[in-house]
Amino acid sequence: MISAPDRILTLAEVDEWVLSERAAGRRIGFTCGAFDVMHAGHAQYLAEARRSCDVLLVAVNSDDSIRRYKNPLRPVNPWNERAFVVASMASVDRVTVLEEDRPLSLILRWKPDFYIKGGDYKAGALRSSSVVEEYGGQTVLIPPQFAASTTSMFERIQALAVHASPDKKTNSPARGLALLDRDGTLVRDACFDPTEVELLPGVVEALLSLQAAGFRLCLVSNQQGIGLGYFGYRDFIDGNRKLLRELGKAGVSIAKIYFCPHSLADTCECRKPAPGMILRALRDENIPPERCFVIGDSVADLEAAQAAGCKELYVGPSRHAYPAMSITEAAQVAIKSIEQLSR
Repeated sequence: MISAPDRILTLAEVDEWVLSERAAGRRIGFTCGAFDVMHAGHAQYLAEARRSCDVLLVAVNSDDSIRRYKNPLRPVNPWNERAFVVASMASVDRVTVLEEDRPLSLILRWKPDFYIKGGDYKAGALRSSSVVEEYGGQTVLIPPQFAASTTSMFERIQALAVHASPDKKTNSPARGLALLDRDGTLVRDACFDPTEVELLPGVVEALLSLQAAGFRLCLVSNQQGIGLGYFGYRDFIDGNRKLLRELGKAGVSIAKIYFCPHSLADTCECRKPAPGMILRALRDENIPPERCFVIGDSVADLEAAQAAGCKELYVGPSRHAYPAMSITEAAQVAIKSIEQLSR
């Protein structure tokens, strides 16, 4: 494939290229422009132009011609850089220079099969259209699909430049960290359909109370269904999107979701009862274990909390070693513990 620099030709080299393309029976399209700061409108226009012909030649206005017909302060980018960018487009076959303000002399020199222009022109309004028709060529107009323009980009850049960047937000340090199991603790156990999200009773109220007391809220969840192939990462994330949306409506903010996708047969440090996810959350949130409370509905949740040195709060079915409590009661225990630590 020919490189961008090799696509940039002198006028004499274009003469030879045009003869070669004509001899091969290819229809030549020709367009021109400043192409000072490339944007989506340029890319769409050149792609459409290329579809109108077999090969596309682009004449890029010289720096002097732009200063004459546009603005003495333009162009922003010099000709060699603008030509290189245009030549790098897959839709462009060759690039040359347009030294004059109008392309008429180049059109007459090469007599392209198609003279292509973009924007809201009408064929009759283009001064070169009649010349193209006289030698048997055709004018092709390509309407814009994007509202982008170099001028509007400059205006936006100027507007951005006069706005001071806002200060970074400063989050007050969390008083504590609540690491919440997902399935069976916050939502009904969804078995193999993680997108079926239904909040359990009392969850919103409990999380709001923890949040109001200065807790950062994170999820720590075993998801062996991913490792077993029952569902994919995307299904799990889609389910979490629904969960976050429901909690967000109530004003609950989840800082981060930690999950283990491995099955029981896999060896990993993250699957509860291993403490990997909890230890990572402690590092990420920079909170000591004594200020971290793991709330879950399984023995694995509790053992993971103990292994990480955190306080465990059990909200599952009552067991001999672990008396059950509601998630509301678990939140109150965590809040009271943090208040005592803060005294």
